[in-house]
Amino acid sequence: MENKVMEMVSLTKRFGSFMAVNHLSVTFEEGKIYGFIGPNGAGKSTTMSLLVGLMRPTEGKAYIMGHEAGSKEAKRWIGYSPEFPDFYRDMNCEDYLLYMAQLSDMSLQEAKERTKMMLEEFDLWDHRHDLVYKFSTGMKKKVGLAQAMIHQPKILLLDEPTANLDPKSRYDILDTLRRLVSQHHMTVLISSHVLSELETVIYHVVIINHGTLVLDRPKEEAMKMFHQGVLKVHTSDDQKLCQLLQDHPLVTSLSFNQEVHLQSEQMDALKDLLVSLCYQYHLRLHVFEEEKITLEGLYKQLMEEKDHEGNH
Repeated sequence: MENKVMEMVSLTKRFGSFMAVNHLSVTFEEGKIYGFIGPNGAGKSTTMSLLVGLMRPTEGKAYIMGHEAGSKEAKRWIGYSPEFPDFYRDMNCEDYLLYMAQLSDMSLQEAKERTKMMLEEFDLWDHRHDLVYKFSTGMKKKVGLAQAMIHQPKILLLDEPTANLDPKSRYDILDTLRRLVSQHHMTVLISSHVLSELETVIYHVVIINHGTLVLDRPKEEAMKMFHQGVLKVHTSDDQKLCQLLQDHPLVTSLSFNQEVHLQSEQMDALKDLLVSLCYQYHLRLHVFEEEKITLEGLYKQLMEEKDHEGNH
């Protein structure tokens, strides 16, 4: 894979007898946003800590731009914003970002320029002289993101980047990520529980559960795999329509609650039948659409399947 920027090869982390990360093997490509999904305790934060080099793996390896995770060379390429960033109590916002920039081997002048840019990018300029530890949770989140991006990394790891933010700030951060990926071909790995929000920004889905890989596919491909195949219909006489379709061989499932919901293994043929019936019985069509599975629906379906397997 020519544009591979990060790779996990059988990455494993145990804490005593507890397997937090279980032989994960995933490859990440340049210029794409990845959604990293799983229930609490699935191993997401531990995996990110391994990629950043905050922990060492029990087995396996991770590579950042070809360098082993945790090495000085790897750290140059990566930016990380944890779910709960911690800050020095005696540093204001500007000094903190300036300090973090200089830790990345920037000259003082370059560090000052990047700090000013990040303060403006995240709407923190008016708070630059305020102590960071006194900021609200949402404001701290912005500062954490700013420090993760200050050295212009090739790869961003973001653990719950929009948690505790107001709707406008959430939108602004996601918009910033889209722009960074587009302009600088960055690779972003986002762990988030807000799947409806994540769905709007990611290209690829990585799902783990109990430290084990469950799904690793492009989002659109995953959606097609778990396509619901449900047709939602609302006409001028839904009861009449239900009577006409009740025992039809094309219909595998029929339910009626304000709208008619139909399932079929031959969706195109069912659509043709519906149009024909509406014309034949003078039914006006108000709603006629195929329901698409959401990222949340896909996630729930996968987790239910895993739970079902685990119970047998």
